[in-house]
Amino acid sequence: MADWLQVSGGLTTISVGSRTHVWGVNSLGQIYRYTGYDTNPWIGIPGKAVDIGVAADGTVWHVNAGGGIYRYTGDQGPTPWVNISGGLTRISVGSRTHVWGVNSLGQIYRYTGYDTNPWIGIPGKAVDIGVAADGTVWHVNADGGIYRYTGDQGPTPWVNISGGLTRISVGSRTHVWGVNSLGQIYRYTGYDTNPWIGIPGKAVDIGVAADGTVWHVNADGGIYRYTGDQPS
Repeated sequence: MADWLQVSGGLTTISVGSRTHVWGVNSLGQIYRYTGYDTNPWIGIPGKAVDIGVAADGTVWHVNAGGGIYRYTGDQGPTPWVNISGGLTRISVGSRTHVWGVNSLGQIYRYTGYDTNPWIGIPGKAVDIGVAADGTVWHVNADGGIYRYTGDQGPTPWVNISGGLTRISVGSRTHVWGVNSLGQIYRYTGYDTNPWIGIPGKAVDIGVAADGTVWHVNADGGIYRYTGDQPS
């Protein structure tokens, strides 16, 4: 598969903030961070998660099987994670201040920037969401519908983009990748009139960064980094 380079290890979900900020979770809920070296790619991080989000600025959040929400503090305290009130099943992180999530009812929430009152509800229903540092947000719903956030720019905060996806990741306004129910991988063209181009490969989750770095994981837990736009 010329477009993808396999990296050793096994993960079920992955998030990419930059070329060096890549985090994932395996089938046991264990959390791993990319070392930056393919020869010895992963270092384990304490904690248990079902989804994780990482940004280019190093911000990391995860949610666990009980819906608990945690922000990474690294070596700043006795535990590497601080619990943030609320309950989410999916989370995406674009920067320290751009954090969005979805709960078990499909409700969408945006981080306020204040831990004392952390979440504000956003109209819409989603099963996955992606947010970038530039504030771009996309979500997909239970029917595979794809939506981009327009905030206060129109009568509804979301505009429907044609196509069908089950997972979505957003690195910037122009870096949007997704996976459909068949595991097929798609990249946003930048044009809503003809929005998607298929990319070879099969995936269950995908992560894209503002710098164009893309990783995916497949149904067998295989981990792959995109090399498609590199000279052969």
